[in-house]
Order: sequence, then structure tokens, then C-alpha cells
Amino acid sequence: MQMPHEHLEVVSNITVEVHRAEKIPSEADIVGWDVLASPDTLNTFSDWLPQSRLSGPGEEVLGIIPEVVAGKNPHEAAMAIFAWMRGEMTYMSGSTGVTTNAEEAWGQRQGVCQDLAHLAIGALRSCGIPARYVSGYLHPRSSAGIGETVAGQSHAWLEWWDGEWRSWDPTNHKPAGDFHVTVARGRDYRDVSPLKGILSGGGGSA
Repeated sequence: MQMPHEHLEVVSNITVEVHRAEKIPSEADIVGWDVLASPDTLNTFSDWLPQSRLSGPGEEVLGIIPEVVAGKNPHEAAMAIFAWMRGEMTYMSGSTGVTTNAEEAWGQRQGVCQDLAHLAIGALRSCGIPARYVSGYLHPRSSAGIGETVAGQSHAWLEWWDGEWRSWDPTNHKPAGDFHVTVARGRDYRDVSPLKGILSGGGGSA
């Protein structure tokens, strides 16, 4: 784009069908801590176990999580982490930016969807549970009719593995449902940002 301009609009038209059903796990579905620590699991989920630049929760959280998950199996531990977060973190629009990491969000006890996802992912990874960041959109109104135009919202949630991949939306305190539209999965926001590009040339800042 060589001509001077002040506005950029990206338009995408997509038809999405979502049929997502979260089943209640049975004991047979859930692996033990020994399986999570096995070489095969560590190799299979090598992308989803190490902390990334944005998921590291910091020393304070790392000191809290062992007590939160004590005596629980991996699935119970994940749910305990989500319940603990709900009592500690507040959703606050505009309180953070795209470069804010989990430790910084924890320090102010607030953030947006990506911060809540990063903190939960970091907490899960800290006790050996594979976890990944999900970027997508959230349909805002279940009562909307077919063909009715609504203002969708970019959103972030997470998935973790305890024998099967399961989803959780820490912003809304529930599993991802049919109104969650997955676009991409990654280690953190940097892997799957909704819009990415390079600006080159003179002029002011963007």
C-alpha cells in the first residue's frame, strides 16, 4: 500500500458450524500423575508443558498452587485451580495490554480474557498438566435468530489434557460451548494473535 492512508479495515466472511459437547469425565478417562510425568507424555505434549514468555505465573503463584492441588487427581487439580482463580482475579477491560504476562496480571489481580487464560495455563503447566491457549470468537447472544447480525467478540480460553483434551473459559467460569468459535491454538497469545502483520515506511506511529 504505497498511497497515504489513515484507515485499515480487514473483512473476513466465514460460515462456521460448531457442535461441541463437553462430557463429564469418569475415573477411567482421567490419567494419573505418573502418566503425566512419563517420558511418553512429556514427549507427546512437549509444546504444552514448558512455560512460555506470557504464561509464567511467577514465584508467588508457584508457591500457592501445590496447596491448591494437594491430594487431587489431575482433573480435580485443574478444576481446583480454576475455582481458586475465580476467587482471586477480576476481569477488567483495559487493565492490561497484549504484552502483559501472567505474573504481571497476577500482580494487579485483574486482566482480560487472555490474561486469565495465561494465568490458568501457567498454573496448570507448573504442576505438570499440559495446557494450551485458544484464540477465537464468542457469540454474544444465544437468543439471536438465524441470519440476525450481532457484534461478535474476540475471545481467549484454554484447553488442558488429563487423559483427554478439555476446555475452560476462565472469563465466564465454564467449559467452551457452541458459542465459542475456535480460530487457533498455541502456547500463548503470541502464537495465535487475531491479527498480525508488519508496518514499514515513514510517518507516525500506529
